[in-house]
Amino acid sequence: MKRSILYIIICLVAFLPASAKSTFRTAELERLAKELALNIEALPDGYCHLTANGVKLTVHQKEQTIDHIGLYLFSEELRKMGKSPIFDFLERYFLQLKYPSQIKSKQNIIRDDQFTFLIGSLESVDNILLTDGFSFNYDNHRYQATWNRNDSTLLSVSFPVEYELISGENKIEAEDNLINDVRSTNVTIPEGKPVIKNNHYLSKNITNRLYLQNGMLVASAQHPAESVANMMLSLQTEGDYQISITQMSYGFKKTVFEVPLRQWIAFCHTHGCELYFGIEKISDGGNIECVVVAVNEAENYNHVMTVLVPSDILEARTGKIEARLYPYVPTHNVLNMFAAYRKSNPKTFVSK
Repeated sequence: MKRSILYIIICLVAFLPASAKSTFRTAELERLAKELALNIEALPDGYCHLTANGVKLTVHQKEQTIDHIGLYLFSEELRKMGKSPIFDFLERYFLQLKYPSQIKSKQNIIRDDQFTFLIGSLESVDNILLTDGFSFNYDNHRYQATWNRNDSTLLSVSFPVEYELISGENKIEAEDNLINDVRSTNVTIPEGKPVIKNNHYLSKNITNRLYLQNGMLVASAQHPAESVANMMLSLQTEGDYQISITQMSYGFKKTVFEVPLRQWIAFCHTHGCELYFGIEKISDGGNIECVVVAVNEAENYNHVMTVLVPSDILEARTGKIEARLYPYVPTHNVLNMFAAYRKSNPKTFVSK
């Protein structure tokens, strides 16, 4: 009897899946890990710090996917205070310059990326301490990042505000990662009153404005334009909607996936995007065609989405929305996409 039980246990263990191995978000991160002979076994989720090939590193993993490897330049406290993509970028980029691929030299990487050492050089990076002062600023075109110690500048660099450069992902990798990024986003509905804004983007008819009635977000078939604006911009709008997204990617590739609308909104917020909404058309039957633009100023890209909202879901406060998504569009390209929109007749919303 004991032998039978032992045999069953051995069989069960044999069929248990092997522990999942870490994967890499980009091919470049995988190259760096191999170059450094980085031991990726048993990495925890979140940021951790380790040494490989004599180099102190910062590594970040999320759900068994390594999405950051770089020099250890920034403390956890600074990251939490700043919440900027350039922390990971600078750590990774300086590591890439120290360990360039065989395809392109360090000098050519710097030249092609339009990365500039204003004060100091790559060798200066080795002298940076976690306790050194750090500051950065940016406009629509370039970032400038500076390290100081005792009122003296140790290193100052400048680089373009470009998503592919800052994220370390090429366009195809970014588009391929998007679906999982959306689906893995946690949705937390804010408490308290909605934050009311009234800014516009590209056109006065594309705004981030929310609409209230008696202190509540409008969600009514009697006010379709305002209700859809609230639905597409705010996690706090009443209703339970699904959004079926046809993602238009590089090489005319189409990918269809469906998620709760709130998860899409939460994904945009989590990744530093401000959402804007504009009406294109309201049909005789009450269906609403609109555009939603998720604007990321820190990395200079837009997610552009055209949306069809059926009239009947407003009354039911549930249903499916159809959307076509053009992800990671560089901001300067968005102007051309909306040239036709700006020439269209403005639509009228209800009173303020």
